Parts: sequence; C-alpha cells; structure tokens
Amino acid sequence: MKNVFLRVKHNFDLNSNNFVPEYADCYLDVEFSAPKGLTGVKEMSVRIYSASYRLMGTGCIAHNPERMLKKISFQLANDDLWDAGMYRAYIYINGTVKWFCELNLPISSNYWTRKTMQSIEENMQEKFFAEKLAFTSWWNKLYCGRFKEPLVRLLIERLYAFSNEMENRRTGKLPHLIVTGEGETCGAKALASMILGGFITEDDVSLKYCLSLGEITTGAYGWKHMEDKVAKAKAVIVEVPEMNYNDHTVNIVNLMASIIRFDTFRETTFILHGKDRDIAMMMEKCVLMNGLFTEETTFRLSSDRSVGTNYEYDEENEDFLKLMEGLLDDKFSCSTGNEEVRPSSGKAEKELEAMIGLQRVKDDMREARMMSMFNKKRAEMCLQTDNEQRNHMLFLGNPGTGKTTVAKLVGEIYHDMGLLSKGHTVETNRSKLVGEYIGVTEKKTLEAIEEARGGVLFIDEAYTLVSHESDTKDFGKEILNALLTVLSEPQPDMIVILAGYEDKMMNMMRTNPGLKDRFPLTFHFDDYSAEELMEMACATLEAGNYRLTDDAHKCLKSLIEKAAANRNEYFGNGRWVHNLINQGIIKSMARRVMSTSVTGRNIDIDMLCVIEEADILETEKNFLCLKTTKISSPRPIGFRA
Repeated sequence: MKNVFLRVKHNFDLNSNNFVPEYADCYLDVEFSAPKGLTGVKEMSVRIYSASYRLMGTGCIAHNPERMLKKISFQLANDDLWDAGMYRAYIYINGTVKWFCELNLPISSNYWTRKTMQSIEENMQEKFFAEKLAFTSWWNKLYCGRFKEPLVRLLIERLYAFSNEMENRRTGKLPHLIVTGEGETCGAKALASMILGGFITEDDVSLKYCLSLGEITTGAYGWKHMEDKVAKAKAVIVEVPEMNYNDHTVNIVNLMASIIRFDTFRETTFILHGKDRDIAMMMEKCVLMNGLFTEETTFRLSSDRSVGTNYEYDEENEDFLKLMEGLLDDKFSCSTGNEEVRPSSGKAEKELEAMIGLQRVKDDMREARMMSMFNKKRAEMCLQTDNEQRNHMLFLGNPGTGKTTVAKLVGEIYHDMGLLSKGHTVETNRSKLVGEYIGVTEKKTLEAIEEARGGVLFIDEAYTLVSHESDTKDFGKEILNALLTVLSEPQPDMIVILAGYEDKMMNMMRTNPGLKDRFPLTFHFDDYSAEELMEMACATLEAGNYRLTDDAHKCLKSLIEKAAANRNEYFGNGRWVHNLINQGIIKSMARRVMSTSVTGRNIDIDMLCVIEEADILETEKNFLCLKTTKISSPRPIGFRA
C-alpha cells in the first residue's frame, strides 16, 4: 500500500501524558496514518531505532480488526534523550513488519516531522534486520560493548549476505569467521562469542562451545576431550592467544586449520578471535591458515578509523567489562575445574554503609540479613518446618533515593551469605518487558526471569505495570501474571525487587490480592536532607577532580537548600544533584572557561578544575529555573505500550 505516513515530534510537556515514567525527560509523539485505511488490524506496533540501529522506543496498541484503521497515535518514552538526528522507524501489523522509513528528528517540539513510509519488501536488508536481528537477545549487547556505528552497519550487511548464501547453498551454516583487535582481546572475544556466536546458534547457548588453541597446544586438554563437544556445536569460538610456535604447536594449529578448511564438522561454524599480533603470528607460522579467511569473513576492531577495513571499539565501559566477566565464566567454555571466585565477604555491606543517608534502609537491611541467616541456620539443623527461602522485596520511595544502587548490592550481599548462587542484578522496567504483540510480553518476562536466576530481578517503576485497575487488556498485567510463578517458588534462587513511589506501589498491590504476601520485605527510601544532598554534590565534584572556591561552596549550599525546601514528592533527590552538576554547573563552567580561549588567554589546569561562584549563579539562573517547573508539579506516571 502506498501513501502511508509517519509523523513524529518531541513533547516536553510531561504533565499532558498520563503514562510517562519518571525516568523520562521528554517523550516522542508518533502518529501513523493510512488515508485509504487498513483492515484486519488486531494490533499495530512501532519500533524506533537510532542511526546505529539501537532500540530507542517501542509502542503497541490493540485494535478492533473489524474496524478500518486510518490513523493511530503512540507516545514513546525512553531512558535516553530523544536527541536531534536521524532515526529508523518500523511499523508492524499483527506482529509482521510492513513499513520502514528514515526520519530526521529536530530538537524543537514546535512542529512535526512527516515521512512517507516505504514497503519493507522494497528493502530486504532492512527487513532482515527488523525480522531476524532486532528481536534477538544478543543485539543490545552491541551497545553494552560500545561497538561503533560502522561495525554495526557492517554486521547487518554481512550477516544478511551470509544468510542469503546459506539459503542458496542450503549448507545450514555460516562461513568460518575471524575477529581481530588491537590491545586487549575482550572486544574481539565479545564480538566472536556473544554477537556472531549468538547469531549462528539462534540464541541457543547449548549449541555454542568455546575453546583456546593454547589449551590444546600445551596439552591441558587433548583433542579427544573436545571432539564430541565440537561435533555437537553449531558455533565453536576459538581463542588465539600468544603462543610459542615450536614444531608441536605448529602441527596442532595446522591440524585445526585442516579441520576448518575441509569442513570436517559439516554443521559447525568456527569463529577465531585474538589480538592482531597473535593472529598475524599464527598466520605466519602455520601455512594452512593462510587464505582460510577472506576480507568478507574477517572483522577488525581497531582505533584506526580507515573506512571499510578497521572499526573502532571503546573498551572503557564498566557494563561491558561485567559482561565479559560473565563470558569468561560461560558454562560452555572449557572448565578448569576451579570453583567460582565469589566476592569478598562484607564488601557489599561496606558499600551500603558508606552510602550517603538511607539510615532507615541500612537498619532494615541489617535486620533482614540477620533473619535470613537465622532461618538458614535453623534449616541446616533441621529445625525448620518448611523449606521456604523467599526474600522478595519492595523498595518504596521517591526518585533518586538510591533504590537501583541498593538493589545491585542486595544481590552481592545475599550471594555472600550463600542464599543466591550468582549475585548479579538484572534491571528492567515496563518499557523493556512489554511486547509488540500478544504473547511477546510473557516471553520477554520469562526470559528476564531466567536471566536473573541466581541473582536479583529489579523492576523499576513497577506501579506502571498496571495503568488502570479495570483495564484487563493492559499488557502490564501479563508481566505480573508471569512473575507470580517465580514468586510462588519456595526456593527460587532469586530475589525479585519491585520499586517505585509508595502510594502508587500500594495501589498496584491492591489490584492483585495475592501479590502483597509474596513480598515479605519492605524497605522505605527516605528523601535526602539538604545536608546529605550537599555532601553528595561535593563527593561527586571531588570524584571528577573539580574544586569549589569558598564563595562557590557557599553559593552551592544555598542553592541546594532552596531546592530542598521547595521540593515535593516528585523531587529527583540524588538524580537531581547529578543533573544539577553535569547538566548545569559543569556546562556553565565550560562556557566560562572556553570563552576565555576566544580572547587569547591560555587555559591552565586550575581553570579546568576550579568552579567559581559565577558558575553556580549561572546554573541557578538557567538550569534550575527550567527544572523547577518539572519537579514542582506532580509528574504523571506510567507508560503506554
């Protein structure tokens, strides 16, 4: 169908939308129109991606299939800002992608951007992404690793070409691949195992096997030990480490090359990865490796920005390093038989005690830990009449009071006590769990539950799961129903934490009589006092190597006291302090400092570190007056799928 249109624009008026979550600074109005009308539409969904194919927002609305659909509107919220720039939009009808367009979003909210949508059948590469890649569990891991846009585009192009080749040849597998990178190998390993391996195995980790050439060549593991596992795998991830290439090593590596070259395992794709110098040394010493991989089957991660050959990768990312820690412990890699290294006892408790404020939470958490250990000891001595070990929690409090930070510490604390097997934390919210069509919400929720096994499942703004008590069609209730299964398990090896405003959370609990009893622990996160907010601000500035002059210190203290005195329940607390510093004070300081360079003055280290009173006054004038309107009016809650 031609003449199908999409209109989008920013909307900063959060008070006009009853379904905007507290993390949103703005949302996106999206309007789809088909003047000639569409029939048979049960539900329509929109997915909007950044220029680098990062999911920015989704929306889904049910529709009566007996009525003609000519126009439909969505409101999309996201925890990232809708920056000005190019985006990709996809429209799905009854779960099938139908249209696609690229659109440029201006920063202004005064007018709409309107685009004619293209049939997805006119761009098969976009269809491949929207159908095959967008819904995989590994796609978002590209952004945890901060892989850059050129590599993302290259991935889509090559995986699309590989898929066509697989279909035409009916081989059922991709060609063998190699990933190289400068410096540390974690970037190459992540791309090889999580991304390419995830695509090849179609998210079935049981079909992935990881090994190292070093383990084979040193005799740590013989080939016979690995052969059966390799034969059963669809993707074999092979690390190429730094090695001493004696005759024995060369023979072993050439044997591996022969296995790959002659397709000994017909259903298996091999993916090699390592540092540039280690890969180059292997190619030089082992002649059978030469010519085994083409330019099309090679992925290079490098700081060199030359187009078409090297792709930048940012390794300075804490979330990515955590991903790699999990990858190194992958149960499908060659185990050394060593026990898992657990966090040092008491570390998480010390971090909790060191947090500013939250005395009520700290006291209640100590009591909860004591009771959990008491019950554990009774169970060990067969004194318990039941085997229940439920520690699900409610975190009640206003925004920015540390709920997410404490949730992460809970996983580590209960892991240290031996009550959780892993201790990790999976963060999610309604917008990440609600699906685009019927059945997907439950699937996403169950996947999140399984990902959180052994740790904590933290659902922020949980009150948005139920937008109306009488709305039986609301997808958020599917999430609650899926959660009830794990909440009913006597020993789930998991802690589910629901967080949000106290009154709204209590209203949500009343919508399901059996829900409240499944959360035996409740923690109240009090607002920070003006003194605590000032302490937080000073600690943040000190951590960033900034210094306040005496006058700036007094001015900042006065500013915070004013804001604290005029706040209501929607005040952002710690989040407000973070934004005040990063979006206000530092930007004001930067404008002042950089304006001096225009006059020809040299910029020294003190100018880059010292915050002056003028910076605080400028912030109060420009930044704070904009934020005051937002924090002084009750913010509507929720999220419309």
